[in-house]
Amino acid sequence: MLESSLKNCQFYAYAIVQLLIEPGQFFMELPKKTAVKITVGFMLISSFFYAVASLLTGAYGQPMWIMSMVFFMNALGMILLSAVIGYITMVLMVGKKASFPVVLSIYAFSAGITLFLSWLPFMLWFTEPWRWWLVYTGFKNSCALTGKKAFWIMCLSLVVQVCLISSALMAFGRLG
Repeated sequence: MLESSLKNCQFYAYAIVQLLIEPGQFFMELPKKTAVKITVGFMLISSFFYAVASLLTGAYGQPMWIMSMVFFMNALGMILLSAVIGYITMVLMVGKKASFPVVLSIYAFSAGITLFLSWLPFMLWFTEPWRWWLVYTGFKNSCALTGKKAFWIMCLSLVVQVCLISSALMAFGRLG
């Protein structure tokens, strides 16, 4: 257990450095270097950091432990939702060029690196374009897609995701 946790932390540090300095190379090697267990470990560590850091942004009407679980589940849920939408979009547009675990890894590592800054509300304008550029780079380099196909998969999955979230917000009375 301890050895597995240490291995996940080592890969987490490696992934962060590679995503910051050589994201294209990182995504080229991703299908060979990662497994579902490593991807889930990266998602859990990134989501935990995001949840703890998000508690620093203000006072909340709920106890801290409830808000930390909300932030944690939000981070994990958005990664999973994005990966499912991205995978379905890829399959519908170009066929099954990669397995779901590879697409999950693309979204997990793209979102995971941006979660370091996205807990700051004003960083949305920086982290979201960066995350979607990383998703594009991941599709292009991990799934061996042309730049044009990767761009359209990324754009269409982004539009679907925005529509789903806005319709959920309207259904629960937050918009409109």
